[in-house]
Amino acid sequence: MRINNQSKQQHFKALSPLAKPLGQFYNANATIPTLIIETGVTLGRANEANKRGGMPEAVDRLVEQGVSAVVWIYGVNILKNIGNFIGKNLMGIENLNFDIGFDELRNPIKHIDKKSLGFKAGNILASTAIATYFIGAILPKINNAILKKTLQKQEKGNKKEEKINMPSFNDFQNSTKKKDISFKGGLSDGAINLAHILENNSTARLLITDTGVVAGRFANAPNKYRKIEGLFRDIASIYFYLFSGAHVVGLLNKLTKNTNIDPKILEKTVEMLNQNIGEDGVDFEHFKAATSTLKDEKALKDIDELFGQNITIKVEDFIQKFKTTEAKALDMAKLQPIIEGNGVLTKMQARDVLSSSWTSNPEFLKNTFSHATNGASDDKLRFISRKALEKMRTSIDNFTSQIASNAQKDGVKITKEFIEKTANKTLRKNFAFNCIATAISILALGVMIPKIQYAITRKMTNENKFHTEED
Repeated sequence: MRINNQSKQQHFKALSPLAKPLGQFYNANATIPTLIIETGVTLGRANEANKRGGMPEAVDRLVEQGVSAVVWIYGVNILKNIGNFIGKNLMGIENLNFDIGFDELRNPIKHIDKKSLGFKAGNILASTAIATYFIGAILPKINNAILKKTLQKQEKGNKKEEKINMPSFNDFQNSTKKKDISFKGGLSDGAINLAHILENNSTARLLITDTGVVAGRFANAPNKYRKIEGLFRDIASIYFYLFSGAHVVGLLNKLTKNTNIDPKILEKTVEMLNQNIGEDGVDFEHFKAATSTLKDEKALKDIDELFGQNITIKVEDFIQKFKTTEAKALDMAKLQPIIEGNGVLTKMQARDVLSSSWTSNPEFLKNTFSHATNGASDDKLRFISRKALEKMRTSIDNFTSQIASNAQKDGVKITKEFIEKTANKTLRKNFAFNCIATAISILALGVMIPKIQYAITRKMTNENKFHTEED
């Protein structure tokens, strides 16, 4: 008999108001977490600058950090949209609504003509190059000009304002002419993958653009002390911008034996578990057996031999080896769009085919991945990496193991109420852990790094001052 869990699922959602904001931390292209960090960092660095150099240095930090943050977070996308408008309206390119990128399971660019592919990849690379050039080469000059004006106002005896050397549009145009990108479609796999990263991963976009930014700021700093300060600050900041958050969340989850899981994945997993355990619930032994991954050593060995060094195999080859699994294997191969009529399986999917676990159901996995990626995992023109989906799949098993462990520890049956209670506790912990990770990043970037960079200059000069003189 089919169990209707609609009311229970609504109840679970109602108890989980943190699910939506928490989801921002699991979206590689989300800008809100980065915006929160940048706001805290900008204010923190301006405050530390004000302590040392007063208003001139505080304004210098506000302009440099604030404008850089806006360009980092939004600039590439704005430039890309301008490029798309030009492509559609002036070059007659109609189809730009696809993802760039490919791996063993997904290859959207197979369905795209070379002209559209070349233009989109070139547009993304050019947009990133322009934004990086602005932050690394133009903004420091603007910032130096503003600083010069601020210092001039403080010097009462100096009534003659110096002419500010602002970079002209012609200079900028000439410097970017050498970076013209051809849209003829002759792009390497590396260029296509780079374009995908720049378009779809905000943190990776920051890391890549940071290379140009660090070089540009170093070249345009007015003196050696500012060069050394900036170099230390920008390089030391990379870890706390891009990696520390995941490390802190991972460590806290490990210490508390909590599951790091996307709220959307969690929602579908709770719904599936509620449908399977029934109204009376089950004991933890039954639950653990019904949700465990494949344990059959012979089957695992057979899978390893069948795959060899390959990441994927044709589904037909798998069925030939495991003939009784044909129906489930074919369904599992549909988790990714079929490329040129050839269905494939990964090793993780092959193990799921041979598993009787509730979590290995192809329909459940397909619906869950689709929900978590807003339909992208089902769309042949969208790219979701194999590694990203395997990470989602692993988190499902980790969460069911957490439920079984908690039930065994508490000596209780696993009911719908227990599952939902565990899920909500998981959500709250992950939200708290991500907030802690964000606070640590802001503290390190906005307070600790500036203090260290100022200490370096103080050690070199025996002066605790903002050095504005030019070499």
